[in-house]
Amino acid sequence: MSYRSYEDSTQDVPTEDILEQFGSDPAPRRRHQLKYKNGECFVAEEDLVQSYPKQRSFHHSCNAGPLLHEAEAANSAALSFDAYTEEDGLDEEVHRIRIFKINYHLNDDTITVNEPFVDNTGYLHGRIFRRQKVPATNRIGKPYVHWSDLNVGSDVNLFQTIYRITSCDGFTRSFLEEHGMKVNEDEELPEDPWLVRRRGAPRTAPKLPDQREFINRPPMLVYRCCWLDHMNDFHGCRMKRIFKMYVYCTDHTIALIEETKEFEGQLFLKRIGLPFPVQPDVPRRDYRWWDIRPGVWIDVFCRPMFVFECANDETKSFIRQQFGETDFGNYSSQILENGPPPTQYYNSPAILKFRCTMVDAPSILYGLHFILYYNVNRRLVNIAEEGRKTWTEGRVFLKDVDASTFSENQFAPGRILQFFKWRFNLVQSCSETDKYLRWKQTPNHK
Repeated sequence: MSYRSYEDSTQDVPTEDILEQFGSDPAPRRRHQLKYKNGECFVAEEDLVQSYPKQRSFHHSCNAGPLLHEAEAANSAALSFDAYTEEDGLDEEVHRIRIFKINYHLNDDTITVNEPFVDNTGYLHGRIFRRQKVPATNRIGKPYVHWSDLNVGSDVNLFQTIYRITSCDGFTRSFLEEHGMKVNEDEELPEDPWLVRRRGAPRTAPKLPDQREFINRPPMLVYRCCWLDHMNDFHGCRMKRIFKMYVYCTDHTIALIEETKEFEGQLFLKRIGLPFPVQPDVPRRDYRWWDIRPGVWIDVFCRPMFVFECANDETKSFIRQQFGETDFGNYSSQILENGPPPTQYYNSPAILKFRCTMVDAPSILYGLHFILYYNVNRRLVNIAEEGRKTWTEGRVFLKDVDASTFSENQFAPGRILQFFKWRFNLVQSCSETDKYLRWKQTPNHK
């Protein structure tokens, strides 16, 4: 094996004459001449485009001037336009203004359309289509859409969608003017009607007093309840025992901590699902968090307990919003002596049913009656047209409308409720709903 000496390796070093003629790096790295904008590649410096040779357009019928098809720097050059489309609808919820970015690629006469992302919208955004030749509407002499067809203040048809061009960038404006086109002044993008209405809603359409300060449901409701205990060791006297009740809204479980004097802090009932008192032939069910509120009797394993107040401010604000003013802190002892009423509604009916009419109804709906169903458990409203006979259901008008912003007390004859843009006057309640509403107005319940 032969080894090269140090003196032999010096022969590979270039001489001073070679360095002066070619430099230290015969093939220096070229600096970046392109930039990225909105996911597309553009020429970084407009002066570089002027240094390349120009060639006539491939479209023989177009006499707008030379086009940079063979220029190396123009391989990724593109004309950029701002445009919008208008979707017609009956109201501002359907009538929309959508903003787009149109890029025309000069090297192959293709077009890319992107839709910028917008917050709080119900449809997808992003790329509509990428680098495609778009067929022209009138294909005689010019089969595809050309850059000469794009100008500020004009409409362009791309795959049966009309885009209104409102503005362009500086490179696009200078390119079109150099090739003999007169570029119009920029136009303002119109605002979306839904966004305008939403921005002006608090001033033009204030919320109802019952919905002005809506409070979300807390994870736990805290009440105070009392019970007359006649099964104690005090020789038959009925001892009033007070408890703090914790109702967990996530799983509808209940826990009781005693607050009676000399028994403070003792656990009376651990967190458990409390069975609801039902008839023998009725399937078993547990209490739900909406079953319990001040002024209601509950059955705790055959112990009738009266809920008389909210134990914290968070629970009090939420219950006032949902059911009105229900504070029984100054209840009389006679309520405990009388006990729960014999025909008590431990829980509101699953469905509250009303007969109603539309306020300021349009001509096509004038004179019609409707049937309104309020699902107490799911907090949903369904409205259907009334059939030929009274209290019969016809065609569906509204289905599964969220009514969580309404309290149960708002569903009563004589009240006017608004769902979307329609307002309904509750005229009459069915017999079962009427019995429940009358029971809520009894002195024992109050």
